[in-house]
Amino acid sequence: MTSDHFHPWWHEGGYGNFTWVWLAAAAERTKKMQFVTGVTATVYRYNPAIIAQAFASLDVLYPGRISLGVGSGEAMNEVPLGFDWPETKVRLARTTEAIQIIKKLWKEWRKTANGFIDFKGEYFSIRNAKLYTPPHSDHIPLYMAAVGPEAIKTAAKYCDGLITVTNADQSREILDLFNKSAEDVGKDPFSVEKIAKPKICYSTDYDKAFKYIEFWRATLLEDVFNTDISDPRELEEKAKKEVSDEQLKKSTPIITSIEDCIQLIEDYFKAGFTRVYIHSTSPDEMEFIKLFCNRVLPYLRETLEKHKR
Repeated sequence: MTSDHFHPWWHEGGYGNFTWVWLAAAAERTKKMQFVTGVTATVYRYNPAIIAQAFASLDVLYPGRISLGVGSGEAMNEVPLGFDWPETKVRLARTTEAIQIIKKLWKEWRKTANGFIDFKGEYFSIRNAKLYTPPHSDHIPLYMAAVGPEAIKTAAKYCDGLITVTNADQSREILDLFNKSAEDVGKDPFSVEKIAKPKICYSTDYDKAFKYIEFWRATLLEDVFNTDISDPRELEEKAKKEVSDEQLKKSTPIITSIEDCIQLIEDYFKAGFTRVYIHSTSPDEMEFIKLFCNRVLPYLRETLEKHKR
């Protein structure tokens, strides 16, 4: 899972590569690994038909390995490109229309005589649009990031799963609403994904690890997804004033033993999540990956096999 941003959350040491290019390069260098954006905003800077085209092409190149995560975005990724930042209701409506267009271009071309698609919405329209390079797979999984009730219902109605950054112990209401909303539209709640993306910072040096979670302090600002602040310098300054060190430590577990990951991951599965994407913000990412693969994954695989038996 990789984020899809124009501006980062933090100015100092910030970075902002173009995710779709990275996805193609990473998929080319791997054989079986699956990829998903976490998440691609569908409100302004990307036309939904272009999103559909891009991920159809990725699926042709790397069949069955590409998924799309969508969401209603943040001001820092849209306002710098000349767009106003609307209220939540408008962003969700735009996202809903975008999802419908993407799915029509991916799927319904198979059902029409010539593959051309029309869509007329309040915010988006397409006329006689066709993917001349359609997806290779019959189905590209499409997930939606959501926390608020209306967004959760939208994810359940239109998507294959939910992505949320909510802590495991705070997620029960979100998952209950998502499952009920899926049932309400005729879906089996056990057939849709519930995806968690917890942050973790690993280092044997606690103080060093704490410095590396500083980058994410701005994500803890009150009502951050509705803020119209788009300049990472302003986000950084505001976060330093308003987000305490204790809040930051609570939001991102700092672990000094790699085995401490295990309980955290298990808590998410026990809460009802079906997938967990670890968002490491560790001082030495290669060390984290090696230790995680050697010590954590074998235990989780063994535990999974025991459950299957």
